[in-house]
Amino acid sequence: MFNYSKKASILVAASIFAAGGSLVAAPSAHAAIESNVVANDIAWTNTSAPAAPSNVQARAGSKQVVLTWAPVQGAASYDVRRYDVVNNTYDSVAANTYTVHTTGVTEAVYADTSVMNGKVYGYVVNAVYGDGQISQMSMPVVAAPMAQSGSVAQSLIVQSSSPSGSTSGAIRPMINIMNTGSEDVNLSDIRVRYYFTGGKGLTAKNVSMGNVGFGANNVEPYIVNMEQPQTGADSYLELRFNAEAGIIPAGGETNDMSFTIQRSGGSAAPDYSSNSSTTMSDNNHIVLYYQGAPVWGQDPGVTEE
Repeated sequence: MFNYSKKASILVAASIFAAGGSLVAAPSAHAAIESNVVANDIAWTNTSAPAAPSNVQARAGSKQVVLTWAPVQGAASYDVRRYDVVNNTYDSVAANTYTVHTTGVTEAVYADTSVMNGKVYGYVVNAVYGDGQISQMSMPVVAAPMAQSGSVAQSLIVQSSSPSGSTSGAIRPMINIMNTGSEDVNLSDIRVRYYFTGGKGLTAKNVSMGNVGFGANNVEPYIVNMEQPQTGADSYLELRFNAEAGIIPAGGETNDMSFTIQRSGGSAAPDYSSNSSTTMSDNNHIVLYYQGAPVWGQDPGVTEE
């Protein structure tokens, strides 16, 4: 089915955690319909099935793991299977006797909040089509939930400014993340949410990154619409950072990062996360997540679709 060694892929990923590493931070995400512990029903040899979901990533936080993957065209939903990884190794996903099988995941993101800190978990994902056809299984990924460092969580600050201004058709803020603590912080453990209006129907294609000192290609933008719009917010832009983005050193900062959101039309009122100042200042209407938990800012109190 795959031209890779399942054992090798898991051992390499597990070794990251054994060395104290982390994949990336975990946000809140859509819940699935059903989770049950069942006998392992994995099928690795169904080569006639449609291709597996690609770019599956496991992002560990405290007592949670978030999986993301590339959306599969035509998929009605997705299945997620979770396996315990014993001693950071196993021969293959299929070697596990039991799995936590979650069905009915309707978006290309799934939050597993039934995990425990200090354990290592393996996951595979498959797509389910409207006619009931099931895709091949994805490459397995692993994640190790860990308690977040209180000192780090309390040391992160988000600033923003709007030197270029924003219009009903475009948002052009600049943000800066400061690390006031004594420990270096991996940018891959951080996610930032900027709340705005006029986001319905927008995708990452409507976002362009501008000046980013560590490389715009190391920032992944995602736009999420909200179920209950609030004053100044019907959507948010979430900025994720890959491992190549590097660190924010102790006492350091990212320096100004600029981006533009092209929208169809925003509210006449200021966007929730906007800051009209032309100079950088603290902005607690931009929310920062560290290892899956919000540690800076106040969201508008909405729920996700």
